Amino acid sequence: MTYRKRKITHIVKKPDEFISTMEKITLFVENNIKVILAVTAGVIAIGLAILAFNFYSGRVNKKASALEYQAMRHYYENSADGYKKAVDLLEEVVKLYPNSKTAKVAQYNIGNAYFKMNDLDKAEGAYKKFIDGYSSDKFLLTLATQKLSYLYIAKKDYNKAIENLNKIISNTSFDGKDQAYFELGKLYETLNKKDDAVIKYEALVRNYSFSPWAAEGAARLKTLKGEDKKEDKKEDKKK
Repeated sequence: MTYRKRKITHIVKKPDEFISTMEKITLFVENNIKVILAVTAGVIAIGLAILAFNFYSGRVNKKASALEYQAMRHYYENSADGYKKAVDLLEEVVKLYPNSKTAKVAQYNIGNAYFKMNDLDKAEGAYKKFIDGYSSDKFLLTLATQKLSYLYIAKKDYNKAIENLNKIISNTSFDGKDQAYFELGKLYETLNKKDDAVIKYEALVRNYSFSPWAAEGAARLKTLKGEDKKEDKKEDKKK
């Protein structure tokens, strides 16, 4: 009986194919040690820089907050002397820590303090400085624009007041549109522009029916249209 010789068909792997994963990693590290050390040093440097920045920012914010706290204690004394001391401290916050989280609030409250002191020109300057430097805070931006409107009303500069209130209404990034409509209605009443006042109150009631300002606007509409007098007459007839 004869036997056929079988041919070995599988390929014998080369020696380097049997190198373990750990050995491959070791070889890679050895061959790229300079690059790996450079990358590691860079990562460590970035990490340390971030830690240092956070530490510094934390200290800055604490110092700024401490100054603001002292300032607002004087502010809430509700006296001319208290407002003056508040302004001095708040201006120090803005000057020493302009990039702190507290600086924008401080700048806004400088305007409020001057407004309380009835120094309208300085108040206007403070609000404008806030708008120029901290407009990214949409909430405070709305409040500063509203305060400017009241300031212009106090100065009897009604055109600027109307311009500011309309800016709140037309700009999609502003809040407080319902209050702006109401304030415009009141202002137009003051200027004896009844038709314009009615338009603003109607827009308020139509677009912001759930706002407390809408209830006030609806009451003003009744007065302007004489509906409240008609209702009083009906009540008198019933009696």
